Amino acid sequence: DVYADAPNDNTIKADYDKVYGSRFLNRINRRAAQMIKARVLLLAASPAFNPANDLSKWEAAANAAAEVINVNGGLNSLVNNRLEYYLNENNADIIWRKDYTNSRNLETDHFPPSLYGTGRMNPTQNLVDAFPASNGFPISDALSGYNVNAPYTSRDPRLDKYIVYNGGKVKNTTINTIDGAKDGINMVAGSSTRTGYYMKKHMNQNVNLTPGNLISQRHFQTLMRYTEAFLIYAEAANEAWGPDGTGTNAYSAKDIIAMIRSTAGFTTDNYLPTVTDKVLMRDLVKNERRIELSFEGFRFWDIRRWNDKVLMKEPARGTQDGGISSIHVENRSYEDYMIYGPIPDSECRKGLVQNKGW
Repeated sequence: DVYADAPNDNTIKADYDKVYGSRFLNRINRRAAQMIKARVLLLAASPAFNPANDLSKWEAAANAAAEVINVNGGLNSLVNNRLEYYLNENNADIIWRKDYTNSRNLETDHFPPSLYGTGRMNPTQNLVDAFPASNGFPISDALSGYNVNAPYTSRDPRLDKYIVYNGGKVKNTTINTIDGAKDGINMVAGSSTRTGYYMKKHMNQNVNLTPGNLISQRHFQTLMRYTEAFLIYAEAANEAWGPDGTGTNAYSAKDIIAMIRSTAGFTTDNYLPTVTDKVLMRDLVKNERRIELSFEGFRFWDIRRWNDKVLMKEPARGTQDGGISSIHVENRSYEDYMIYGPIPDSECRKGLVQNKGW
């Protein structure tokens, strides 16, 4: 069911751990199979593949996700340290991961140039704007208290953990990304940000890239987390039963989002109680999914399964002045038909009909 070390008082602990211990979390198990089922059912229920909005498909996806949540202990099983699951291969949020190695390649690729990195991943202003205020309200809402002249103050605690912004810290070093600074836009060829931001999530700040003092740390790629199961349930349950409905389960979409936000570090959430209809909850769940699963390879596919042709073509934005104003960075070259990808010619030769536009 799950790989974990035996208790210290177990008389066969040494032999048990050699076969079933936590070091084997990179092996597939029943919970990973249950997660695959929940993922597939979520895809089947999504607008791009469920144009008639058959609610029974949403119910199936919600119930499959509930199986994963319940086998782990239910609603209260979400752990507070899940936001930095990538720092410990035994983190309780991990369902399935790849093996671990000692390296510094990730930090070499993504640290800012002032820390001897090559800054390859540049989060957009679009993503930064998705992080709500610390009271839970979207920053576009007047009740958020958002201050355009202090854009990173009183924000979602996850912003500081996931993204390097102007004035933020990496390795106890303040990073300056305003125009003209060393870590500013295009200041170091091939290494500087294009958006005014750097990725902080996945980075191990105990890595050192200083020439002559190189230090590596343990790294691994996580394939599945319990947080994702919670998000699948919230999305599917809201579509099936609304924000407060539970079906045959013990919790609602709103209960799930409350737990996600609580374990993310919100001490007050004045926004969630105001979300009383399916449309508002849908937008909130999508935004939570965007934040929680950022840089994990989900967003590209989420936009497509939602059949969201507006988001698919939204230009990427950045900032040169620490988030006070935004700049255009890049257009997204997508057409409406690209919601569905091309089918390989070898498969079409077997009788499948090619998707429109390809």
